[in-house]
Amino acid sequence: MTIKTPFNRGVRGNWLSLVGLTLLACAPAACTGNSQGDDSSAPAPGVSVDTLPNAQVVDVEAATGIPTLVTGDLGAAAKGHALAAIAAVFRADASELSLKSEFTDPQGEVHSRYTQFKNGLEVLDGELVVHSRGRVVYAANGSARADIAGPAKSTISSASAVAAALRTYAGREGLAAEPRTELAYKRSDAGDSLLLVHKVTVTGTQDDGTPIADLVLVNAADGSIVDVVPSIHTARNREVHNLNGGTSLPGPVARTETGAASSDAVVNNNFARLGSTYDTYKALFNRDSINGSGSKLISSVHYSSRYNNAFWNGTQMVYGDGDGNTFSNLANSLDVTAHELTHGVTSNTSNLTYSGQSGGLNESLSDIFGQVVEWYAAGKVVSAGTWQVGEDVYTPNKAGDALRYLNDPKKDGRSLDYYPDFTSGVDVHYSSGISNLAFYLLSQGGTHPRGKTTTQVTGIGIEKAAQIFYRANTSLFTASTTFSQAKTWTAQAAQQLGYSTAEVNSVRAAWTAVGVP
Repeated sequence: MTIKTPFNRGVRGNWLSLVGLTLLACAPAACTGNSQGDDSSAPAPGVSVDTLPNAQVVDVEAATGIPTLVTGDLGAAAKGHALAAIAAVFRADASELSLKSEFTDPQGEVHSRYTQFKNGLEVLDGELVVHSRGRVVYAANGSARADIAGPAKSTISSASAVAAALRTYAGREGLAAEPRTELAYKRSDAGDSLLLVHKVTVTGTQDDGTPIADLVLVNAADGSIVDVVPSIHTARNREVHNLNGGTSLPGPVARTETGAASSDAVVNNNFARLGSTYDTYKALFNRDSINGSGSKLISSVHYSSRYNNAFWNGTQMVYGDGDGNTFSNLANSLDVTAHELTHGVTSNTSNLTYSGQSGGLNESLSDIFGQVVEWYAAGKVVSAGTWQVGEDVYTPNKAGDALRYLNDPKKDGRSLDYYPDFTSGVDVHYSSGISNLAFYLLSQGGTHPRGKTTTQVTGIGIEKAAQIFYRANTSLFTASTTFSQAKTWTAQAAQQLGYSTAEVNSVRAAWTAVGVP
């Protein structure tokens, strides 16, 4: 983790990252307004849902009015579902959808996640998620759109795309990219067209020694940069390696699940932190490791020399010893470990894109569940440290401070605590403060710490708030989820978990309190 991006993000398909880490169909009355200052009303249906006469539109895309979330009796939950009729509500085409993953949650409900392909190419962030209970599909949400066109062929070569990607790192040496690229589609910022892009993976090393593995999307029409998505995020099958100052991963094995304790205290501390994180996810959410099916948790400690960061590289967790001034040894921190592991959970579920609003949510979820793990390990006792990120390893010679603060994000001097202040260029480690504060208010209650709004939130406790955010991330969020959608979908998650009307209203009020409409 760099000081700017303290805890780096991980890549798709695994689980971990560091400081800078399901639904019941709702009745219309339960989806609108609340008694705690949220004056929002349910969105009007954006398109006809005649193909699904029992569907209720809960949320729509603001610019078009096209549904992004519908609930109700959506058809039989047979293989493939009533996919054609469901997709039509979202202006998607079932023939363009391919099943990416499917899992059964602790409540016995099945969540099927589809990825969109057009002209045989993946539409990045184009997804449809179908939720079923028993023999009935009860909800669907997504962003796949079949009615948006894009060019079929690139007008620039792979070599030109690679050169354009590398130019974005002007002045940095030692970077490399594979000469062959892969084409995909990316929805334009305006949302009215699909951009054909070259996917270029750029690798190298930052000045502080943190690896670089960025996905650069290069416009296939003119070579401009569409987006840069980092894939380095700055279990009880544990394996800890000791690099002894080296950087060749993973390094010699120092301790395994069935092996004896190490003579190195840092190895043993990190082994215990991995265990605490695994135990919390298993006890609270019945999740078996990063991928939900027992994948091995691998860590390497003593990375490089005086390295002030930790990161998840898509396969394992890596920790520096710190320089003793900015950080002490990062492998000793529980919330740092849990933060990184949570990036892996996100990669295996919603796979929130690590830029823009979805990137802020991604980073926030790691912060949130890092603190949930710390709270659970402390016997579910709430203390000042419950809301402080990395306080045990950050600036060890200065007492009482932390890297980030969920209960008062602006206290670190950089993070946002109010949605109207968000702009597209804000670093995800700082925009995370918006949803961090929403989670704190939902858990503990109160008002905005700096009076940005006057909404009073009634707290529902950490455990219920954690269940809501976990369900939303693993079952509802898609790669392109915004803060506004997170507000709607966390409220849906609360309803589907069977929480009371007052508790669902608290979810909405918490987001309203941080300025999310």
